[in-house]
Amino acid sequence: MTQEASATTVRGRFDGHPLTSFGGVVIPRSTGDGYAFEYRDPATGTEQATLAVHRTVGSHRYQQYLTRDSTSQTYYRLHYLWHIEDQRWVHMNAAFLGDDAQNFDAQITTWNANCVFCHNTGPQPRVSNLDDLRARARAGEQFDVRQEMRFDTSVAELGIGCEACHGPGGEHLRRMEHFELRWLAGWFAGRDRSIVNPERLSAARSNDVCGACHAGRTLPDLAALDRWLRDGPSYRPGDDLAEHLKILSRETPSPSAHAPDLFRNRFWGDGSVRLSAYEYQGLQASPCASSEEYTCIGCHSMHGGDPAGMLPEANRGDTPCLRCHQEFRSRIAEHSGHPAESTGARCMNCHMPRAVYGVMTIHRTHQVSIPDVAADLAAGKPNACLNCHAEQAPGFALAADTGADLGISRQDGADLRLADGLAALFAGDPVRQAVTAFELGRVEQSSSPENLLIRVPWLIQALADDRPAVRRFSWKSLQSIDQHLAGTAYDLQLAPPLAGFDFTADPAPRGLQRQTIAAAFDRIDKSAWPVPGPQTALGPDYLLDAQTLDALLALGRRSDKQIDIGE
Repeated sequence: MTQEASATTVRGRFDGHPLTSFGGVVIPRSTGDGYAFEYRDPATGTEQATLAVHRTVGSHRYQQYLTRDSTSQTYYRLHYLWHIEDQRWVHMNAAFLGDDAQNFDAQITTWNANCVFCHNTGPQPRVSNLDDLRARARAGEQFDVRQEMRFDTSVAELGIGCEACHGPGGEHLRRMEHFELRWLAGWFAGRDRSIVNPERLSAARSNDVCGACHAGRTLPDLAALDRWLRDGPSYRPGDDLAEHLKILSRETPSPSAHAPDLFRNRFWGDGSVRLSAYEYQGLQASPCASSEEYTCIGCHSMHGGDPAGMLPEANRGDTPCLRCHQEFRSRIAEHSGHPAESTGARCMNCHMPRAVYGVMTIHRTHQVSIPDVAADLAAGKPNACLNCHAEQAPGFALAADTGADLGISRQDGADLRLADGLAALFAGDPVRQAVTAFELGRVEQSSSPENLLIRVPWLIQALADDRPAVRRFSWKSLQSIDQHLAGTAYDLQLAPPLAGFDFTADPAPRGLQRQTIAAAFDRIDKSAWPVPGPQTALGPDYLLDAQTLDALLALGRRSDKQIDIGE
């Protein structure tokens, strides 16, 4: 997860090609002895600075890069990440949920005060100028603490090593150097008290091991903050996490008067989580949490399985749920209301839907629940039924669920007669928009090719959104739909214009790229296509009704907010 930068660890293409986003010019270069980002003045082209890449963070989905202050062990995250799947550079502003108005440096952060805690083992931040900063604050001086804090940080191990989950291992190592003790440990599993094994902890303490990083959390008081900034986390595997940290909820007061909704915005309206690294809160809020069988490692494996989710193949289907819910094994179709082998019958698609924003992707919620259309609409959150049936108005799912759609409302204020996917894509807040744009491209869960056609005009319009994250999800979904329909009666042949779209380009060229995609779609002969229903706001020509769109965009501006996801 964290490595020293070298030819074997760096994944990005440091080829000297200029990167221009958010008003800056950065040239990633391979130097004689390493890698660097060269910064140039966008107006004159003159060199402003060249920052060496000292460390990397991540290597599976994307990789971020750190430079180091020349006078301390203070590391800063640089402006661009390398996206491994897309094989391209992405400005950090576009990796989160901010809009195009962000300044060039908006996502620069100090590694020592943030990333170091969960992406390394045994971190000790050791702020070297904390007393000086406090004296300046008492004197009334204004400064940016994130940029002026200096560190002499050490870690037991770069990256996530054994001790991160098993606790300090020095005594265990010394014991295992003796053959007889090593032999006894092999025969009497669990008897060696010199190391923690999460599999042999109670469910609560085992989950705490994961929650130490996979929980939104804060510190209980300033004294704890001082200790944290000096010595690092006090929690050790096997401890009660609540004795060391305060787990965030929607009602946790913000520490900043300038951002009163800092924590509140990280949860849906009903208090359920909507950001990654909050899995612990979701697990704790699940009815299943009362069972000793319900643990993180009951599904995930740290020592096997696909790195994408750390799930063994056996746990990628319904097996983890059916271990406890044996009564549904023989009647999955009856229980789900869908054919047993369909995506609609999968336990997790209904009870752990994708409703959580993670950096440049959408994850499953870890809060197990029963889909409730009315409650989800009121909370402004995605609903499992409407994730798949996005081209339907909410009444479709309500009728199937309750036989009526009385007394309900949408948090975003959109017309209940409109398709949920359309309303959420334009009227929802940034997380809701991002989840919807992602879900519209999950072709495997659409009930028919005809329903995918309805989504295309919506997604083309969403390419004009003012948030790079929403544009990217919309673009990826369009590519997915185009590939899925290739060779069918609805072959869109949009691959060439889609390939020319850059979700981080400047507004003018990006607008032309979107117009090219829209024009290619408009030229398609749709005379044999089904006529869209009124809930889609599409005419027979598959053009989006301008009045409906304007109304939804106005609602979206009303629910707009800056969401700090804490990364």
